[in-house]
Amino acid sequence: MKTLIIYFSQTGNTLKMAECIREGIVEAAGQCDLKALGEVEAGSLEGYDLIGLGTPVFYFQEPFNVRDFLKALPDQKARHWFLFGTHGSMWGTMFLSMAEILNGKGAEVVGYHHMYADASLQFYPYPFVTSGHPDEKERAETRAFGREIPGTSRRIAAGERALIPEPVSCPDLWKWVAQGFSREQLSRMLPPLQVDLERCTRCGLCQEICPVQGIDIEAEPRRIQDPCVYCTYCITVCPTCAIGGDIIDLMAALAPEFAKHYIRNLEIAEAEGKFEWKIDPASIDFSDSLFRQRERKIRERKTKASRD
Repeated sequence: MKTLIIYFSQTGNTLKMAECIREGIVEAAGQCDLKALGEVEAGSLEGYDLIGLGTPVFYFQEPFNVRDFLKALPDQKARHWFLFGTHGSMWGTMFLSMAEILNGKGAEVVGYHHMYADASLQFYPYPFVTSGHPDEKERAETRAFGREIPGTSRRIAAGERALIPEPVSCPDLWKWVAQGFSREQLSRMLPPLQVDLERCTRCGLCQEICPVQGIDIEAEPRRIQDPCVYCTYCITVCPTCAIGGDIIDLMAALAPEFAKHYIRNLEIAEAEGKFEWKIDPASIDFSDSLFRQRERKIRERKTKASRD
């Protein structure tokens, strides 16, 4: 059995998850390739018997670039896939949607796994609800999933069809919310990103990390969000906080209401023995977003440098 894991990761959480799964697969089956989504062509998967695809959750669903990759796949001819993902309390419709696309391509999805991971959205304060995750217990469970998935695939291929799992379900509310965050609706709802030309040093980090090559720092004016999957990771990586605009204040204002739903879901998971708090949620300071924390540190460094 030849196996491949494809991952889309920005802050590194999903990559760490992919590596844990790979460790388990190698232990059980002896081989597993690991590639970033941007390194893989949809039509270049011949020769693999089992493929895993991992991604973080964006807007209660899989990121749009991941969805585009799946839709570009050729006929999978009953090839086995497994899906995994990281999230900050809600996996939303991600598994349902990805499995539906894969099934439509003739694939069989033979496993699912999800994991809590530290959030780094600039609109939320830090630490946030899942700070401290994944912990060692979660990583061990992920490696165990990796050890099990080759055997599950073989048994299904041998005729044990009852082993094919149903996609990880989600409440109808999440389905409704995800539908409200389509690519088109986000383009209308979210204020466009703005570049502060006085802060921008044209370092190129934002252009380098954009998953859809939607940024050109050499263009005049600088091109940004053309195209865009609304990951906002360019805001995160900019070392001078030059990318932002009205979206920062808008989303920071909405953060407390979103957090109520996150906390409620995590409390349910805690009661079921599936989640352990690493922070006290009552300690979260919603008046101090991560973006503002970073701006403050930049000012402090400049002040210190001027004194020195």
